[in-house]
Amino acid sequence: MKVITARIVDATHLELSAPIPVQPGTLIQIFIRDEDEDERTWRETAKQHLLSAYDDEDAIYDEL
Repeated sequence: MKVITARIVDATHLELSAPIPVQPGTLIQIFIRDEDEDERTWRETAKQHLLSAYDDEDAIYDEL
């Protein structure tokens, strides 16, 4: 997978930061990052890493 940036020109057009090696008419998928989802994912991942640093005796930290 290759990630490039694109500028939104209008509701149906993008300006790519670099050319992509595909033929006209080829269908591609574009993923729009949901900032809220990224924040939730980051927080949950950070919480899991924090909790993995403690033993079962340290269960007090499970309620973060």
